[in-house]
Amino acid sequence: MTQAAEELVPAGPAGNAVSEVAQLPPPTEEESHAAIERVWRFFCSLRLTLVNLLLLFLAMIAGTFVNPSNDSLANIERAFAGRPWVLGAYRWFELYDLFHSWWFTALLTSLALNLIACSLERLPRIYYLVRYPERRLDRVIGLRFRVPPNPTGLTPAQVAETLQKQGYRVQESDGYVFAERGRYARFGVWVVHLSLLLILGGGVYGRLTAFEGTAQVPQNGGIATSFVQRNPDGSEFRHRLIDENGKPFLVQCNDFRLKEFEPGRPKAFESDLVVYQDLGAGEPGRELTRATITVNHPLRYAGLTFYQASYLQLDEGVRAKIRMTDKVTGKSRELMVGAGEDIKAAEGLTYQLTDYNPDFAGLGPAVQVARNEDGKVGSFWVFSRDPEFDRRNRPDRFSFSFDRLAPLYATGLQIARDPSTPIVYTGCFLLFLGIGIAFYTSHKRVWAQVAGGKLSLGGASHRNAEAFSREFDEIKTALALA
Repeated sequence: MTQAAEELVPAGPAGNAVSEVAQLPPPTEEESHAAIERVWRFFCSLRLTLVNLLLLFLAMIAGTFVNPSNDSLANIERAFAGRPWVLGAYRWFELYDLFHSWWFTALLTSLALNLIACSLERLPRIYYLVRYPERRLDRVIGLRFRVPPNPTGLTPAQVAETLQKQGYRVQESDGYVFAERGRYARFGVWVVHLSLLLILGGGVYGRLTAFEGTAQVPQNGGIATSFVQRNPDGSEFRHRLIDENGKPFLVQCNDFRLKEFEPGRPKAFESDLVVYQDLGAGEPGRELTRATITVNHPLRYAGLTFYQASYLQLDEGVRAKIRMTDKVTGKSRELMVGAGEDIKAAEGLTYQLTDYNPDFAGLGPAVQVARNEDGKVGSFWVFSRDPEFDRRNRPDRFSFSFDRLAPLYATGLQIARDPSTPIVYTGCFLLFLGIGIAFYTSHKRVWAQVAGGKLSLGGASHRNAEAFSREFDEIKTALALA
C-alpha cells in the first residue's frame, strides 16, 4: 500500500472497521431480485388493500367530527390557545382540512399503487385467456358441464353451424369445435380497476390543483377583476380572473334580486352576471357570456365556476333601480341610484334623482329626474307602470325607465376551480359500467369433438352457472345428445 493510500485509512480499531465496511460485497443479483419481490408482494397483498380501506373509512369518520364546521386554522388556534398539544396535532396532521391533508393524500396514493400492482399482476392473465383460448376439448380439464362421447351422425361443420345458430362465435379445425360468447365480459374487472384509478388519481390531482375563493360585487354594475382565495390555514391569496389562454376578463353584476317570505326572512336570491373581456383598468370590452345565477345554478366560464353564495346590504338607505337608454346607439344601462347622485350621460350632460312619489296622480310609483346640460336645468317624472312614457313624451337623446326602490346589495360570489371534477365523474361512470359488465354478463364457452362417429361436448361459464346450465341443456338437445 502506498503512503497516500495509508493516510486515507484511520489507524487503530476505527480504521479496521472502516476498512471492513468498505470491503463489504455488493448485493448479489438474487438478493436484489428478492428485495424487489418483497416490495412487489407488499403492494400486491390483499392485506394492504384492507388496511387502506379501513384507514379511509376511519378518516371519513374523523372528517365528520374533527372539524365539522370547517373552521380555519386561525379560529382553531383561538379555541385551543391553552392546549399546545392539540394545536400541534391540528397543524402537523392538517386536521383543519382533513380531506386535503398530506397524510390523506398519501393514503389515496397508497391505495392507487396497491390497485396498480394488483392490476399488473392479475389482469394480463385475463387478456391471454381471452386472446389465446384453449380450443381442444381433450386438453381442457375441470369442466363442470361435460357430455361423454355419444354416437352421432353429425359432422364437425354441422356441429359448428348448430352452435353458431345459438349465437356463438365458432372456430372449427381437425374435428374440434370451439365456440364462445360474451368473451369481453372478462374485461369488466379491467373497467372497474380503471375507474377506481381515475377516482383516486382525480382526488390526488384535485388536492394539488383545486382552489376556491370569494368576491363581493355591487349590484349596480359593480365589477370584479379578481377574487381572494382563503386557505384553511388562514392565509390569503388574490387570484386574477384569467381564461385558459392567460387573457384577463371581468365579471359585472347588473342586478341582484332578493325574495323574502316576509321582511327580514330571505327566501331566495339571484344575480345577473355578465362576463366581459378586460381591456385594462377594469374597463369592459367585448361580452363573452352572461347568466342569471342562483344557489344551485352557477355560471361556468374559463374553467371557473361562479356560485351564488351570499349577499351583503351595502348601506341602510334605499336606491332607485332605473334604466337609461341612449336613443342614438340603442345601448342601455341599468343603475341603482341614490338621491342626489350624478348620472353622467355625455360630455356636459348629467342627471339626478330628486324626488319620489309612491302614487303620482294615481299613476303609481314615480321618480323625478333633474336634467343639467351646461347649466340649463330641467326636470321630468318617470313612471314605474309605464316604462316607455319618457321615451314617447320627451325629445331627448337619453330616456329613462323606473323599476322600483330597493336597498343596494353586493352579491357574494364563491369562485372555484377544480379540474379533477370531470376525471372523478368519468371514473364514477366507468365504475358503474364495469360493475354492470362484471356482474351481469358472462363469458360462455363450448367445446365439441367429433371422432370415430362419436360426439363429445363440454361447456363452461365464468359466472352465473345456473343460467348456463339451462343453455347447455338446449345445446345438447339441438345436437341430439342425451
